[in-house]
Amino acid sequence: MSTATPTIFLLNSTSTLQSEDEQNAVDYTLLLWGPKRDTLWVVVPITVYYVIIFISGVVGNVCTCVVVARNKHMHTATNYYLFSLAISDLLLLVSGMPSEMYHLWSNYPYVFGETFCVLTGFASETSTNATVLTITAFTIERYVAICHPFLSHTVSKLSRAVKYIMVIWVLSLCLAVPQAIQMGIFYPLDDNGNIETEEYSACTVKYSIIPYSFFVSTVVFFLTPMTLITVLYVLIGVRLHRSSQITEGGSQRRRALLSDKEAPLVVRGSQRNGPHSKST
Repeated sequence: MSTATPTIFLLNSTSTLQSEDEQNAVDYTLLLWGPKRDTLWVVVPITVYYVIIFISGVVGNVCTCVVVARNKHMHTATNYYLFSLAISDLLLLVSGMPSEMYHLWSNYPYVFGETFCVLTGFASETSTNATVLTITAFTIERYVAICHPFLSHTVSKLSRAVKYIMVIWVLSLCLAVPQAIQMGIFYPLDDNGNIETEEYSACTVKYSIIPYSFFVSTVVFFLTPMTLITVLYVLIGVRLHRSSQITEGGSQRRRALLSDKEAPLVVRGSQRNGPHSKST
């Protein structure tokens, strides 16, 4: 009995330590990955909001594409840019929104596979690039048309818009590749570099193949276009303000000139209709 008691105590202590280690590992994992799902008070409203965005976005953008494509009188440079924006929005909605709604209800594990993860990242980057470049090109078109109208008429607006849009999509596809190839499914690893469990996994940046690629992408597709768009719209506003001042000044001069011409007529009319004219 005296020999068995320490053995049992030792076994109980060992199992207790193991359970504590397992509990600590679980707590650390939850701290690192967060809860698998937020509360329903958070998830349900966001899901409804996402569904509304998805349905309205798909219907609205499809209608835009159909209307512009079927009506030849709407084949203008502006509508072509809108068509390009609608395509990029559809690409982002269809490729990203369903999986995003799924992750609202289950943050992990990632169940769609490595290929879908890479394709989703590629589609998202392509859509973002195309949207930013399209808005930038459209802003440049507006700037040229308003501030340099004679230059704007040297080339057909429609053919120029088509060329710009084709270049935009080629660039968007090519420049999305560096980010997409770095995407993958991340698993927690042990000290030996082996996957601990597949229960915790996420689609994220898995490889660092091209250093600073995401920083460069932020500068090229966010900071630079935003700065350019802001500067161009400021210049457009200044030009329109000056044009309105010139127009108002011309109108005032015309009114003054008309007043100078009409004044003698008014005086003559008053003289004709005055008492002296009646007495004669």
